[in-house]
Amino acid sequence: MRQCVCRKQKKRILFILLAFSFIFSFAFAKNQVSAASTKKVKIKYNGKTYTNKSKKLTVKYNNKTITNSSYKALVIKGSYMVPYTDVFKKGLKATCTYKKKTKKLTIKKNGVTIKMTVGKKTAYVNGKKVKLPAAPLSVRYVSKKKTKILVPIGFIAKKLHFTYRKTSTRIVLEDTFHIAYDDVDTYYSGVRGSIYYNHVNYDLSTMPVLKIDGSMYCPAEEVLSQILKLKYNYNASTGTITIDHEELMIEVIAQIGSDVLSVNGTEVTMSTPVRIIRDVNKKKDVVCIPAAAVLKQLNYKRSWNKTQKYYQIQSQSFFSWNAELTEQEKNTTDTNYIYAFASDYSESDGTGSINFSITGSQKDIMSTATVVRDNVTITVTLPNSQYKLEKNSFENFGEIIKKVDVVTNSDQSVTISLTCVQTSEFSYVIQENTLLLNVFYNYSQKDGTSTDYSLTIPKPKGFSFDKVSNQDLYASKKFKVILQGDYVDFYQSNPVVISNNAITGVSVEKVNNTTEITVNTSTLCGYKIYDDSQNISVLVGAPKDIYKSIIVLDAGHGGSDPGAQHNGTNEKDITYKIIYTLMQKHTSSNAPDIKVYWTRTTDTFISLAKRAAFAKSVGADAFISLHMNSASNSSANGTEVYYSVSNNSSSFSGITSKKMATMFKNKLVNTLGTKSRGTKTAGYYVIKHNTVPAILIELGFLSGNKDYSNLVNSAFQEKAANAIYEQIVAMFQSYPTGR
Repeated sequence: MRQCVCRKQKKRILFILLAFSFIFSFAFAKNQVSAASTKKVKIKYNGKTYTNKSKKLTVKYNNKTITNSSYKALVIKGSYMVPYTDVFKKGLKATCTYKKKTKKLTIKKNGVTIKMTVGKKTAYVNGKKVKLPAAPLSVRYVSKKKTKILVPIGFIAKKLHFTYRKTSTRIVLEDTFHIAYDDVDTYYSGVRGSIYYNHVNYDLSTMPVLKIDGSMYCPAEEVLSQILKLKYNYNASTGTITIDHEELMIEVIAQIGSDVLSVNGTEVTMSTPVRIIRDVNKKKDVVCIPAAAVLKQLNYKRSWNKTQKYYQIQSQSFFSWNAELTEQEKNTTDTNYIYAFASDYSESDGTGSINFSITGSQKDIMSTATVVRDNVTITVTLPNSQYKLEKNSFENFGEIIKKVDVVTNSDQSVTISLTCVQTSEFSYVIQENTLLLNVFYNYSQKDGTSTDYSLTIPKPKGFSFDKVSNQDLYASKKFKVILQGDYVDFYQSNPVVISNNAITGVSVEKVNNTTEITVNTSTLCGYKIYDDSQNISVLVGAPKDIYKSIIVLDAGHGGSDPGAQHNGTNEKDITYKIIYTLMQKHTSSNAPDIKVYWTRTTDTFISLAKRAAFAKSVGADAFISLHMNSASNSSANGTEVYYSVSNNSSSFSGITSKKMATMFKNKLVNTLGTKSRGTKTAGYYVIKHNTVPAILIELGFLSGNKDYSNLVNSAFQEKAANAIYEQIVAMFQSYPTGR
């Protein structure tokens, strides 16, 4: 009886094991199938049956899949072939006719007629004889019992004026842009962009930014008049364009078809002319200017952003107003006459600021000016003053400031009010009879609150801000502002000014040939350092109030925990070198948008609970833990990235741990050339018990016969560190935190 029961139990156990084995095998096989299917397809053509083993690519047109899942693009005779009915007739809405008796196929679209014959490479494009890369074929899909006429997709799509792009998983087709200019009718397939002016993106309705003859062209009236708010006039009868930048007193005159500009009466030659570009489909003519050449003369900074596909225009000067004073006004000592008011934009170390200079006639009165901030308004009050300028309002700044207004009050004072988009950080200094005021772009807080400037470090005479660096010792609740050179004596008589209760002390000491200013804080604080004319100013506060994005990087293992080991190499050493030592060069900016904190900065053992909790303590937005894998079989190689299903809810801009894992896996595999082992789920403590989107990267196998030599290679480690940081930047660009 016992033996019978045992046999039955063994059979049950064997059955269960076989079932689990089948489920695992199925799941594993399923995970190995990518978007570019490699499933074998049995097809028949020219009287023979073949097993097609090529990649099967989906075809997308304007972001919509237009291939049937059973009839994807496949390689025949060296070319990707597709059913013409699926792709060209139904997908691209081309006019297609096929005569079964003569085997002749005609495809028409965008003014192009292509005539082909099944089985022949000779074709005719608008009557001109051409040779196809592969002949059209009548193909029988054996398992589907269906016959389709297949044609070479790349050749035909390009001839019909569609853009054609092939990736590892799909073929992408897009419409080209039908334009005409200079008696040339063409299907434009180059870049098409928008305008990004003073930190605001503008989609263009009349004509996108186009690249023609090496110049970026933009629609003149829409950009110059509607976006830049300049005075613009086009005389169609004479073909003359007049652009007037009244605030800077610049007049530019251009002529259709001419490459010569008149700038305040002086001739300037451009590399390409002003053009009328016709949108053939809309039957609309648009006057377009070569953007770089014209905007340069109007004193704008400009560049093409290849990644975001926009033409960036930044005002270098917003306005410059001046007035003449009479001799009596110049000599009057009891009244301060404001006779110059100017504003420009500058960038330094990634920080943008709108700057103002206000000049009066009396130095002593100007020195009593006050600058205060109340919520979103910064107010400059000038006592015993009169405003001598004609203009007293300006609004075309962009994202940082909405408008500036000047009011003369009944008490003989002048008030200049700057209304900001949100509460913005500012600094000011009075030099002689001029007040210089800076409003900072990077330091604006979205919720309307702001951390006051916490430190004012006087700048030694002749000292350049590019000689300032910093070191964050957040584990000890301190940071250092480091100046090249010995200035200890200078700070004896010019002490650092503290204006934040979170700062518990400041010390200055000479270390080698540098001056280190060490700042101690009561809690872990974030900080930014910026150049403020005569001073080095430091913003200090809670990390989330200071930085746009915060990420925690975790070097796996450490101290008494070596992690995986192979050939005398410890996992803890490689993770530390890549994620900390090599990563630091990317994180040393004085005013970073992305702040990086590390769970360990030395070879120290840190518990898993402390690693996971650290993200919350610094207000992090995301968490990455780096590890090296190991297996008993040396043939195991490749990169895999894990996330926890228990910590996968949507966070900033919709990011999840799963999305994060996928993008980092793709970046590492594509950059490093490692084998992809996929994105996987696991209950690892540091990702499961985290408070933010979190992933764990297994970069490669220390035990791997291919991976090991890479993992211990310095160049590979450097490349890995760069790839991780580049993907961090890309992630926060695609999924901004909103701060």
